[in-house]
Amino acid sequence: MLAIRAFLWLWLSQVSTQLGESVALVAMPLLVYGLTGSAELLGAIFVVQLLPRVVLAPVAGMLADRLDRRRIMLIANVARAGLVAVLPFTESPTAIAFIAALVAVGTALSDPAEMAAVPAVVPSGLLVPALSASQVATSVVRVGGPALAAGVIALAGPGPAFWVQALCFLFAAGCVWRLGLPAVAREATAEGLATAARREIAEGLRVARDNPVVRGITAVEILWQLVFASLVVGVLVYVEEALRLGEESASVFSLLTATFAGGTALGALAARGVERRIGRPRLMAIGYLAPLMLIPAGFTPPLPVLFVCLFVLGFTDAWAVIAMQTYLAEAVPDQLRGRVYAAWLGAITLASAVACALIGWLTPRLGPPATLAAVGALVGIGGPVLLWVTGCIAALRRRG
Repeated sequence: MLAIRAFLWLWLSQVSTQLGESVALVAMPLLVYGLTGSAELLGAIFVVQLLPRVVLAPVAGMLADRLDRRRIMLIANVARAGLVAVLPFTESPTAIAFIAALVAVGTALSDPAEMAAVPAVVPSGLLVPALSASQVATSVVRVGGPALAAGVIALAGPGPAFWVQALCFLFAAGCVWRLGLPAVAREATAEGLATAARREIAEGLRVARDNPVVRGITAVEILWQLVFASLVVGVLVYVEEALRLGEESASVFSLLTATFAGGTALGALAARGVERRIGRPRLMAIGYLAPLMLIPAGFTPPLPVLFVCLFVLGFTDAWAVIAMQTYLAEAVPDQLRGRVYAAWLGAITLASAVACALIGWLTPRLGPPATLAAVGALVGIGGPVLLWVTGCIAALRRRG
């Protein structure tokens, strides 16, 4: 896959941004929790960070289908680098939330363009290995990112870890600068910009609503945001309060995050071979059962058991992500991908904001062990049910 030059530069850009985001995934909760000591405020910070991505999603998708996707990614990476570089100088939770929201604006604009670019530079028959390569790289850097963050935090605290993230965004911008993308085919139209924008946004939302594959996958991914919120908020409070590890809490939280990412890396490496043996529908189905691995946390098991559970969760989650992304790419034509991906991302991000707020509110009331177990049972059982209710399973069977 890396012999395809355009994919190589896009892949390197993804690796770099994901490395920076994996560092922030550890640094941000520790920074906020260290300043406030509140699970509710930690959840609120993530809600504020996610809301711009929800509001801007339809417009971002329209821009990704109308403008130069390469230029969008380039500007977004440079802007995000400047913003996160300011975070080490910030001690107010309100200021942190404001900067995080601005970073989210850049992410909202960049993500649909990046997702739409992958199928544009890769032949359709190579989508699974291309997405596997992206997933492997993402997972590997999410192993190294938390370890890197833990080292920086141990030496200087969570603030300077954001300088590492800024450097990652700048490197990604350099990769995008070298990237060549084919122009998006567009139909000629005499309508004005505002009219065209409304029509194109509506088209993207309509596909996301009416296409059973997109609709089903979106529904399950919305539910899955409870899992990701639990991994950020619930696991941190679990380590701090349920396990009572004191000064070791930051290191253990970083290692648990790295273990989950390590599982996704190995799962992505195995995905291609497993798909050939059992088929893509089963690959996705197994992945969507993965949240059941959170149930043992409800019994406060020994720490090694928790590490194993998060590793297996990550390993099988990678299968769901690769299969899901391939189905989405195949189900949507190129000239609509930016808008459909944006609508999809908007729905997912809104769900993520709600999930962060809910987990932040629920964790101190139920306790971290019960919260993690309840989320595992709900998502592990509810995901496959949603695929059936939305007609996604029937549509995939018809596609063969």
